[in-house]
Amino acid sequence: MLLCASRNEIGNKKKIEKIVGKPCTIADRVKIGGVHSPEMDIISSSVKLHNLIILNKSHSTSCTLELRPGGIILRFFAAMNKYMFLIPYYKLSIHKINTSIYAIHKDDYHVNIDVRNEAGRDFIKKILKSKSDSYPTFIDDL
Repeated sequence: MLLCASRNEIGNKKKIEKIVGKPCTIADRVKIGGVHSPEMDIISSSVKLHNLIILNKSHSTSCTLELRPGGIILRFFAAMNKYMFLIPYYKLSIHKINTSIYAIHKDDYHVNIDVRNEAGRDFIKKILKSKSDSYPTFIDDL
């Protein structure tokens, strides 16, 4: 789901919490080692997202990721507005294109991001670990 989050609206907060969960507590943030990624450049995206991103004249085409218990939030600016792209774990797919470019997919949407530093790559690993931890344990696994 794509939300315009320029204003704090209670309706947006409820939608976010329903899709990706409530924000992590301070104890969870310390245990995880942080829930926000460093800023990453957007290389390419699907048509629906690209039409928003090309409106961005004052800001660079960059994004940040936030880790939530039920998914991730990809934040970016476009046309002087802040947008949030909500991706629950069960619809999240991350592919490594080459050494520094990762593709994040959800249904018909995708965003290719350039992760140049080690902190960004470590954050992608946190997302993948959190996604695998969110799956239920099956009786066959015991």
